[in-house]
Amino acid sequence: MTTKVLIIEDDSALRSSIVQTLELEDLEPIPTSSFTQARRSIRSNFKGVVLSDIKMPDRDGFEVLNFVRARDPDLPVVLLTGYSDVPTAMRAMKEGAYDYLEKPCNPDRLIDTLRRALDHRSLVLENRAIRDELVDQQSVVEGGTLSEQLELHERKVIEQALAMENGKVSMAAKRLGIPRNTLYDHMTRLRIVAKAFRNSDTGIE
Repeated sequence: MTTKVLIIEDDSALRSSIVQTLELEDLEPIPTSSFTQARRSIRSNFKGVVLSDIKMPDRDGFEVLNFVRARDPDLPVVLLTGYSDVPTAMRAMKEGAYDYLEKPCNPDRLIDTLRRALDHRSLVLENRAIRDELVDQQSVVEGGTLSEQLELHERKVIEQALAMENGKVSMAAKRLGIPRNTLYDHMTRLRIVAKAFRNSDTGIE
């Protein structure tokens, strides 16, 4: 599983606090004090997520977000701010931030947000690896065409998440880092029934 978190925070005390919180949860923080210091780690194959402050001396968090999305739109960026306001939050989500947290953020919420982002990143990287492997095999393997193999892998990932969450679609969607409605759409297309993964019929969606 992907566990790296690239931290971009110019406040040294807060940066140290975040590092300690992540280490206690067995995550791998990569602390940096500026975008200039962090940018060398931001690559399309980065096995982690980005946690960035919005207000910084050299570049603000939105510039970081745009830089990341230009290199990999599927690399999650969680933005931190000490100035909570609706327009800023709306701009963060509109420009593609994975989430938006107010400082000082609750440690449990921070970890929960980062774990969901990391699960999403792991799934993206795993799908890319499968796709690259199939392309290298000239798109056709024993099980069918490239499209069929990707669909098979997608089915496997969704079914595994449902099995781990006892058929609860909302929890499986959270584990996969996607909206519940999006998961429902995929399940409908693949004809996956959540009930088949429940140990009993008492599970709540």
